[in-house]
Amino acid sequence: MEIYIGGKKMKTKYVTVKVSYDTEDTWEITLQEVKEILQMMNNLSRNATIVSTEQGVNINDDGQD
Repeated sequence: MEIYIGGKKMKTKYVTVKVSYDTEDTWEITLQEVKEILQMMNNLSRNATIVSTEQGVNINDDGQD
C-alpha cells in the first residue's frame, strides 16, 4: 500500500522503543506524552503514529515471572 502526503509518495521506517515504568499511572502519563510528541512532529513531510503497544515480561524481585 502506497501512502501519499501532500502529493508526495512517503517512505516508511519502524522505530522500536522500550519504556520501563514503576506504576500503571506512570505508564498512562508516559503514553499520553509520547502521543503528544508524535502529534507535534507531524507535518507535510512526515507522519508518525503508534502502530502497536505490547506488554513485556515483568520479572519479580525473586527472578520469577
